[in-house]
Amino acid sequence: MAELKITKKHLTVHLSWWEKIGARRSHLTVPLRAIRNIEVVDNVIDSVDYRSAPGGSRGLTRIPGLFVAGTRACEIRAQEDHEHEFSVCRRNNPGLVIELDNVSIGRIVVSTQNAERYASELALTR
Repeated sequence: MAELKITKKHLTVHLSWWEKIGARRSHLTVPLRAIRNIEVVDNVIDSVDYRSAPGGSRGLTRIPGLFVAGTRACEIRAQEDHEHEFSVCRRNNPGLVIELDNVSIGRIVVSTQNAERYASELALTR
């Protein structure tokens, strides 16, 4: 499962080698000031937004109901509006849904057994 590294200014999602292959990218780092909302969820795969914008699911590896990894454009509000969602999740695992503002990724959905602890740490840094 992905690990989160929290510093004074940044949040980094560290991926294992197989998660990097599935997500087709390396680690993801965002500024803490961009975090708008943090939610702890029991089964994080249920929080993934599958409503892809046209051409938006190209960077996605998905085994329906089991595993999702990658970055894709998701529809929001209207057809013209899109945001990118970065997901690395497995079924039946707790995790975090982190909503962001003013960065290239609008939402992070990640499985982690330490979701409560990470949410508390992030709340203290905001």
